[in-house]
Amino acid sequence: MYSFRVSTLSSPTSTPDLISDHPAASWRVRAPWLAAIALALVPVMFTAGASATAQLSGASEAGAALILAAGAAVSAILGLVVMRLSPPRVRDFGFRRPRRARAALWFIPAAATVLIILGTQGVRVDAPTIAAYGVLVVAVALNEETWFRGIVFAILRARSTRTAVVGTSVLFGVLHLANLAGGADVGSSILQVAFAALFGLVAAQLLVLTGSLWPAIAWHAAWNFVSFIGGDSTDSRSLVGIGAACVAMLGYAVLLGRRTPSRTDGAATTDAPALP
Repeated sequence: MYSFRVSTLSSPTSTPDLISDHPAASWRVRAPWLAAIALALVPVMFTAGASATAQLSGASEAGAALILAAGAAVSAILGLVVMRLSPPRVRDFGFRRPRRARAALWFIPAAATVLIILGTQGVRVDAPTIAAYGVLVVAVALNEETWFRGIVFAILRARSTRTAVVGTSVLFGVLHLANLAGGADVGSSILQVAFAALFGLVAAQLLVLTGSLWPAIAWHAAWNFVSFIGGDSTDSRSLVGIGAACVAMLGYAVLLGRRTPSRTDGAATTDAPALP
């Protein structure tokens, strides 16, 4: 999403059957917060490099999207390599089929937020640009979910699930301040930080509840896609749609938060001194 607690994370004592029987990985390292921040910066740096390349090359909108997609793809591959070389298995980071979709209301609220944006913004770019954005959003979603809800989440989850959910959400939001380097104004950047943190909160909760990154990856890609093809519009109708989507997302966060465990109970915990 670089182109652009709201809930009580209590232990689900009344609904234990709703929690995934495939909990996400927990990766113990020395100085976990330092490691988490350092690793969270990796996709940001790749995005910044690709963005600079696109600007310097004078590429068209579609061309710039493909350059950004290439940078995100390389970053995602690097993230998968880190996962492969780490003690937890890649599938334990969340690359597996989601379970317990009922706990997440079959992802209907997430899909609703995408439809709201599509309905209020419409399509405002040409066909070649739509195709380029299709490639971009898949690469970006894989990249950011691999690093934030995959690697960084696993490191912080060694402390507690609540720490991982809140910590990755805050990092995901704050690092969207990188948009300032791309020329975004301060006001819109601050709003995007808040939105990204809320999105990150729900994405992390979905990971805990389903044991899978795929729901968040699909939602992330779909949200970015409808935003991009709508031209990231800020007219009155679009702003109403964004507001409505955020309200829906906030309600979803509250619901999921009540079903999200706060500890690492049952997590696939692996000790490793590999990271400083």
